[in-house]
Amino acid sequence: MIDENLPTFHLKPSSDNVKHHASVLLSQYGSDPVPTYSLRHPDPALPGSKNRYAVALYDSYNPDIIYGEVLLIPEWSQPSLSQEEIRRNGGVPPAPQPILPSSFVVQLYNPDQQVLVQQGVSKWSATPQWVFEMPQQSFRQPSVSSIDRTQSDPTASENTPKLRFKWKKDGKLSKDYACSLCGKSTNLDGSKKKNKEPDITLSFFKHLREITMYEPNLSRVEMEDPKGLEVVILLSAIVIREVYNGQMRETFNVSDAARCLSGERPPRKDSADRTNRQRNNLPPNLVPPSLPSQQPLVQNPTSNVRPPPTDPRSQWEIDAETARLRKQIEQEERERRRREHAETERVKKMLEKEEQRARQKQLDIDRETERLKREFEREQRQMQRQTKPALPTRPNASLQPNLATSSYPQPPFQRPHSVSPYHTPSPYMQPAGTAASSSVFFHGPSSGARPPDGRRVRAKPSFFNRLAHPDHAGQRLSKKQSAVF
Repeated sequence: MIDENLPTFHLKPSSDNVKHHASVLLSQYGSDPVPTYSLRHPDPALPGSKNRYAVALYDSYNPDIIYGEVLLIPEWSQPSLSQEEIRRNGGVPPAPQPILPSSFVVQLYNPDQQVLVQQGVSKWSATPQWVFEMPQQSFRQPSVSSIDRTQSDPTASENTPKLRFKWKKDGKLSKDYACSLCGKSTNLDGSKKKNKEPDITLSFFKHLREITMYEPNLSRVEMEDPKGLEVVILLSAIVIREVYNGQMRETFNVSDAARCLSGERPPRKDSADRTNRQRNNLPPNLVPPSLPSQQPLVQNPTSNVRPPPTDPRSQWEIDAETARLRKQIEQEERERRRREHAETERVKKMLEKEEQRARQKQLDIDRETERLKREFEREQRQMQRQTKPALPTRPNASLQPNLATSSYPQPPFQRPHSVSPYHTPSPYMQPAGTAASSSVFFHGPSSGARPPDGRRVRAKPSFFNRLAHPDHAGQRLSKKQSAVF
């Protein structure tokens, strides 16, 4: 602070904890700083505040009163047409970069007036400087004439005399600026600049934080609107600090090119979460009572709609977003085809495994069937071998050679009913094998045949026996008697 008795404006953060708001405090004669003005910037999250800079000076007690504002839209560099840079940038031309403007306009209200501030360079020290002009007469003269009322305001007339002011940096390495009134030329034609009055210092801007008005020299400025001069000095100093001594990307709210290409959005902090954190940090006895919940206000659906692009940067962001979405769609399509191909291969392998498993199962079934079949045949042969009876021994195997190989069991030897006294006569015929083996009529009596009691039976003579044995010819044949009658 140069002198505590001089009016000094202090730039401080706003008391409402809004990042894009600030307060201008005034102190004089050693008093405590009191709020005088309120600085407001547009919300960086709104689409309408992209790629531009704006600041307005309001009254600190009545927020509806605005004194002046500055709107600054930068120029943009031309995009590069190099294919190598476009290829390195992912198929999109490089983003246009903002160009620092060399002038800006301060808009004053009541009365309306536009003050053009132009940037230049000092010839002697090569330090930057900003020059602006303001009319000496800003208000109309009171008049009852209707003709005077139809005339334009003095601020818009070219015939109104103007005063020239200049912001100049103290040095190349210094951060202090001084605003002065340029001296008038003493020549009548104003051609020779060496014959002019010296500059009159009006204010100092120390360390980009304090603006001190040199009140003794302000009375030497011949102007009708000293309040307008004060507003122009404050707004021009703030623009010099934020635009020409700050980061252009943050000042003009330029989105990051890498974030635009990747589609990321910066996270937004909710004011409610910040309020809750502040309430949690307070002691229990200082926590204010919670307000009753209110219904949310109905917002206009068209308020957040982004305006059409008015600068190359916005158009580039739209083109970059379109290219990013197209690239994302192509990537998703490739990923979908890759997943479909992987799913097809997986199903194909699964079917092959199922077929291989089915073939292996069928081979196991066939192998088990063959094994069971062999085991069943083996058990069947063993069972046949165990249940088959042994053939009986025959007393005279030489008389029946043709029956020795028969697979059926032969009954015991029996005599024919006609010659056996021990058999009960039967009107039925005997089996062929039995008759053939026990016939006496054709073969004669067997010497080995005996009745059950063991007595030897004498063979009766027959007609054929007499032919076969001549020694029985002398024996007499007797008529056989009926065994029934």
